[in-house]
Amino acid sequence: MQDNNCNGLVEKIKKEKEKAIILSVISNIALVLMKITVGILTGLVSIVAEALHSANDLLASVIAYFGVKGSLRPPDREHPYGHGKVEIITGWIENILILIIGLGIIYEGYRKFIDKSHPKLIIAGIIVMLVSGLVNLFVSVYLIKKGKELRSVGIEVDGEHLRADVVTSFGIAVALGIMQLTNLWWIDPVGAILVGVWVIGIFIRLSYTLTHQIIDKGLNEEELVKIDGMLKCFEEIKAYHKIRTRQSGSTIFVDMHVKVDKKMTVEASHELTTKIETKIAEMYGDVNVLVHIEPYYNGN
Repeated sequence: MQDNNCNGLVEKIKKEKEKAIILSVISNIALVLMKITVGILTGLVSIVAEALHSANDLLASVIAYFGVKGSLRPPDREHPYGHGKVEIITGWIENILILIIGLGIIYEGYRKFIDKSHPKLIIAGIIVMLVSGLVNLFVSVYLIKKGKELRSVGIEVDGEHLRADVVTSFGIAVALGIMQLTNLWWIDPVGAILVGVWVIGIFIRLSYTLTHQIIDKGLNEEELVKIDGMLKCFEEIKAYHKIRTRQSGSTIFVDMHVKVDKKMTVEASHELTTKIETKIAEMYGDVNVLVHIEPYYNGN
């Protein structure tokens, strides 16, 4: 029964992940087409830069989709701990794309600044940036929330991409509004350069997150306190130590040493480990738990 429940939970997580990524792909396709069209018609480099940013997000969403699907493949003989780190690899690919597009945007803004180009149809540019910002606001909040809930670095990275779009879209809308009122042509290329700097900042922050995933960073102190509190609820447990945790994709790995009465039978010990595994599964969903049972002697 426990295996059926766990399998059902994993399948639910898989569907939730795929649903989140598909939403990201669809929204990015619509925004890329809209921004490219308006950017070309108006000659606004800041909107073209945002179109490139959204195109990067679209490609990143597609990469994330395959990364999520790959990470959810069940363990096999060659990969007994599962394929969770596929999601980290695709996350790094997405992150490198963020760096490339950020540098490209800065270059394009610099080129337009040197050329002193004068855009037109600024009002249309303001409208498309506001629409883009609102769409990405709702989608990014959903993706980041789901990424944290499902412990999916791929989905969370994708949400961070779109959250960057929210800030840059509204920022460019404000900049274009000022340009419309003042007729200062340089605001457009300077705005594009600031977008590029913001995107590179996202690359730096996500590099930190992804690096910790690669080196098997354990759960934070708050989560360890939760595990500690759960273990204290079992009267059979006399003591416990060597609790270790790590995350691979969305799977949480937990192993620990638990001390019980030296007279406890093998059957009773097995039942206890099953209860511990079930409790941890209830806390984190997709888990892999290893409990080592030891005899308890006179306070040791």
